[in-house]
Amino acid sequence: MNYRLFASASIETNLIPAGKLPAFIDSYKHEFQTGVLEVDFQNYSGHYLLFARGELVNVYRYAGAVERLDPTTWFQSIDTSKGKAYLRALALTPQAVRLVKILLEQNADAFLPLPPETLLEEQFRYWQQEPLPALAHLRWPHAEALALLPGQGSPPHYTLFISENQILHSAGGMMALYGWKEPCSATRLLSSQAHTPAWDEYMLYHSFGFMTGRLLERMVELTGPTLVQNIAREINFAAAAHGWSITLNGMNVTDQTIFSSPLEAADVYSRLLEILLRHMDITLGADLLAVLMREAALHLSKPYRSILQEYLLITPV
Repeated sequence: MNYRLFASASIETNLIPAGKLPAFIDSYKHEFQTGVLEVDFQNYSGHYLLFARGELVNVYRYAGAVERLDPTTWFQSIDTSKGKAYLRALALTPQAVRLVKILLEQNADAFLPLPPETLLEEQFRYWQQEPLPALAHLRWPHAEALALLPGQGSPPHYTLFISENQILHSAGGMMALYGWKEPCSATRLLSSQAHTPAWDEYMLYHSFGFMTGRLLERMVELTGPTLVQNIAREINFAAAAHGWSITLNGMNVTDQTIFSSPLEAADVYSRLLEILLRHMDITLGADLLAVLMREAALHLSKPYRSILQEYLLITPV
């Protein structure tokens, strides 16, 4: 079988009767797995199932092009009464699952060779100047990598490196990519200009974390840490009560939640932001709150501000 995702990885392929697929998926859920489960049916299209802590959050079907399916109904279109299914499971972090979603939804960009006599470090410095967020996808003869570039000169926010015997996750570290002892054979840069749901979800994730942290920082300056600690506890309680893996520690947001759509992400983020904004309105007043909201939003680049306005109705001007 030929797999689209990370062919370099030494991942066991299981061949099972198609009728046993529901039981296999249930075991993946019960083990609270996070990652990608590739399912290829004999004489049928391939599927990519994305899990977060055992929850099936997205399903994609590949038959010449990738199509996002409803994770609650996708299985109804599958005939599992006969034939075999090839299964290949890849454990990932939630951050890496976000990158895979972007990759799956934006598969039309062609690979290009690295320009002659160009070091990979130089290529990334060039890519980092792009104004829009982008995902760099690189291949070597025996390895593959993804690196998320937030745009406007900022260094990578997250990297995923996969070879035959290792899977490395890093919050922006590039040593695995730069130190790989093979010439880079193919590269491509997937721009957020495509405006796919996966890109919208990532930019909502980034914008929510930034806005929340920035507003809490300003609250500490204006009111002291005690009130902010109380607000963080309330937000953490609300998130835990709904099963959202989002926590505030001081002024830092840790978001391990993967959503099925940008609308679902926007609903969760707006409900948590509402708690913070309600306290700020009571404590600081509506006029000062509006000033602080605009100030925080204007520290984000235009693509992120556009997403805030589209989904969370936050307008920086």
